[in-house]
Amino acid sequence: MNEIYMVFIGILGLVLGSFYGVVIDRLPAKRNIATGRSECDNCHHELGALDLVPIFSFLIQKGRCRYCKTKLSWRYPLLEVLTSLTFLLSFMRFGLTLQTALACALASILIIITFIDIDTMIINDRFHVLIFLLGLIQLFFLEGNLISSLVGTVIVSVPLLIIALITKGMGGGDIKLMASSGFLLGATNIVVAFFIGVIIGGLYGIFALALKSKGLKSEIPFGPYLCFGIFCAYLIGTELVSMYLSLFIR
Repeated sequence: MNEIYMVFIGILGLVLGSFYGVVIDRLPAKRNIATGRSECDNCHHELGALDLVPIFSFLIQKGRCRYCKTKLSWRYPLLEVLTSLTFLLSFMRFGLTLQTALACALASILIIITFIDIDTMIINDRFHVLIFLLGLIQLFFLEGNLISSLVGTVIVSVPLLIIALITKGMGGGDIKLMASSGFLLGATNIVVAFFIGVIIGGLYGIFALALKSKGLKSEIPFGPYLCFGIFCAYLIGTELVSMYLSLFIR
């Protein structure tokens, strides 16, 4: 039975990932995401049903528009696969539960944040509100801890706010992301999320400098790395803390 659920969840992730591509394209441009047919970015020909089958349309058309033959971005199949993968990981971690639904919703929000932040260096406030609402759902319907949620809201975000005021080196969107995610994850896991984000972001920065693709003064969106850390911490934050503590406690 689990295999059937996994197939369904995987397909659902592919379909929603395709829709998230529309959201990522249209929200920054303030276009309506609920109306209007999808179209080719180059020739603006409206896409039919055969053009919108997740993954398969891209592969069958060899990564090109069926009408103008312009090469399509790999972003679209990447979004579909990434969304499907995060949904499957959520199901494998939590099973057929409400927490899986919350994890999939969180993954969806974080994926959209990641790609919009890469494009615009902006994280819209609506996403922080959505993550906070997920925290409320978890608090009331699952085994939530109000004290941990409240501490999680400030334990990372407030120090980041102080640093940002002093150095002006971090955007307000990142700070709000850590505050809302801290309410959802709780005090311990939001610290785990932050450290994962810092480590991954730091490694990328070193790699980019080594390749000279980024200068020391280049602006790099930090949101994607924080999003990765948040999702990891939501799935396995408790286990990571236990593994870390086991190194010191025999």
